[in-house]
Amino acid sequence: METDMRKKGNGKILSIIIAAILLVGCGGRASQDRTDQGMPNQKTAEEGSAVQEVTDQETTTQESEHHETTDGADTDAADVTSQGQQPKQSGNNTAGEVQNRLVESRIIQEHSFPVELNGWGEVTFVSYEPDDSQEADAWEDVSFYLLRDGEILYQFPYIGTGLNSHYGSYYDMTFVMFTDTNEDGREDVVIGAQYMTGAGPQGAIPHTVVRIYEDCGDYFTYNEGLSEKIYDYLPWESHVIAEDVRRLLRLIGRNETLTNYESYSGKWAVGAGAIAAYENPVPASRNELTCSIRNGNEFTGNMFTEQGGTERLASIEGITGTIENGELFYEFTDDGWGGAGTLRIAFLPNQITVEVLDYRMSEENASGYGISGSYEMIRAYE
Repeated sequence: METDMRKKGNGKILSIIIAAILLVGCGGRASQDRTDQGMPNQKTAEEGSAVQEVTDQETTTQESEHHETTDGADTDAADVTSQGQQPKQSGNNTAGEVQNRLVESRIIQEHSFPVELNGWGEVTFVSYEPDDSQEADAWEDVSFYLLRDGEILYQFPYIGTGLNSHYGSYYDMTFVMFTDTNEDGREDVVIGAQYMTGAGPQGAIPHTVVRIYEDCGDYFTYNEGLSEKIYDYLPWESHVIAEDVRRLLRLIGRNETLTNYESYSGKWAVGAGAIAAYENPVPASRNELTCSIRNGNEFTGNMFTEQGGTERLASIEGITGTIENGELFYEFTDDGWGGAGTLRIAFLPNQITVEVLDYRMSEENASGYGISGSYEMIRAYE
């Protein structure tokens, strides 16, 4: 898993989780997408860059270096309001407190960077961790800001009641993406953040929640309806990346017909389910598909299965073909046990299904094991 359970502030969250387990818009034309998934692209910040500490000086981001406070500014907190005025916040949801000061140590450096954003101009987008002090609210949500010249220009609205998102305790950031979600010609802000509920067997499993902020000119509004639609397509235990969410926005949000399948590249696996994943983080059986897709629909990949208990392995290597209308057919003659048949690989909005058609088992295969039947796969951690 990409995140670390020793993440700062998780001691308080995990205590709550353990106790719980024991108890039982704004409408036009599309613009180019931009993404930050730990490594911002060239339109945001160069790989490896970090956000300078927020001070009374101008906030900038330099390439491949960490930044220091200048002129002896306070390293714990800095006043970043604009001449004593409250920063702007969306009128559709003003839940939570408007921040006047940002604590530098709470800025999530890998998801904070300079960006030129619509009518806001050149600003710094800042992701800001909840307060992890003992007296703070354990359910406080992550928050987001636009800064200019070291001053808070805008605070994005919270998505729940007060500081609580109602998705659980904040755990980690997954991605920040800038893309036009409503075809009005303005790039909106799409954020993936992980939470843990602390309730039930899956309570200690981080799950990703997507929030969509639409740019309405001088404020952003949280599109709860579209955000919830995207969330419904994200299996609890699956790995979620920006490319998958961008694809879902086009398929679900815009009802587009998919012609480019490159976003499916990567590792996919049959999910054990949230409860099974909690009880057995390393599943006894594995069913995986690894693929690379180029030129829109040219597929290459390998399929691998492992039977729990017996540790029997089967694989089909060198799968190639062209994806047409969301499907790929590939004939194989040996799955490692002499089995043969035809793979039907279907590309669904956020799932890949593999069905073996006309499977023919080798007469020499006394165990009966092989790659047969059907497999429903979700995005897996690599």
